[in-house]
Amino acid sequence: MMELTNLIIPTGTARPGMSVLEVFRECVRADVPGIPFQEMDGNITGKASIRHVLKEIFIPDFMVKHAHLLGDEIRHLDIKESQLSEVLALDIDPYVLTEIAVVNSSTPIAKALATMEGLDTTYLFVIDDGVYKGIVSIMAIARTMLTNA
Repeated sequence: MMELTNLIIPTGTARPGMSVLEVFRECVRADVPGIPFQEMDGNITGKASIRHVLKEIFIPDFMVKHAHLLGDEIRHLDIKESQLSEVLALDIDPYVLTEIAVVNSSTPIAKALATMEGLDTTYLFVIDDGVYKGIVSIMAIARTMLTNA
């Protein structure tokens, strides 16, 4: 039987004042799309998501709404290398999302999947009695299913 505790990926947390660079480094190191945002008092109040940061900085709303109308030759909107260090130096704080999916380590996997689906996310945070344990993603679930098949 698959247990949620066997799927947890330990990660660090984002903290107030951290840079986008620091958050992206931790996400890439742990191979996760986001990490929890932890206030100085230890409470987790949101998440720092790679997808959200990139969307907010590089993709205007009109592009999302009309992406199907845009051609493939819009190179003037490409992300320029000269922008990268400026973006990575930004504080993560304005990009923190407050809606997060949270379960505890004894949560059944089916409920974890339902929780993710309800919040339209592919990962959630495992928190036991206020202590952050790590992330569970749909990729970790799929990987375990393949390994155990």
